Amino acid sequence: MSEIVNPFPAGTCFFCGPNNPSGLKLTFHRDGQGGVYADYTPEAAYCGQGDIFHGGLQMGLLDEAMWWAGYEATGVMEAVTASASFRFLRPVYIGSPVRAVCALASREGAALKLKGRILNADGKVCTTVRGEYRIISRERYEALLAQRP
Repeated sequence: MSEIVNPFPAGTCFFCGPNNPSGLKLTFHRDGQGGVYADYTPEAAYCGQGDIFHGGLQMGLLDEAMWWAGYEATGVMEAVTASASFRFLRPVYIGSPVRAVCALASREGAALKLKGRILNADGKVCTTVRGEYRIISRERYEALLAQRP
């Protein structure tokens, strides 16, 4: 399916930034059914216990997919994570390709409800997410990005 152009000019995001030397450099694609997906093969540097892809990075991967699904569905960049609930159903192993898939489930005003999953190479669901993103004003979004402690 068709690749979605990365809208972030700096390209420094850990998950999708092409200019982040330590990042995953994910590219997201339209899935032809209103959702998005990204393919990734977990690297040894991101293991948890044994040969299992760290659960925190799985959550991050799905959080990233939720943002891209919301962006694809609305065209709005100014959205932030409000909540997310993850379920780990089976291990994701280092070195084995996975696909993160996500779609907008519903929209209620500024609230975007999303659902996604990580599929292993056999197409089995390994991890799921249900989450909410909130669309905020451009001014608030830019202020958040400019703030530093």
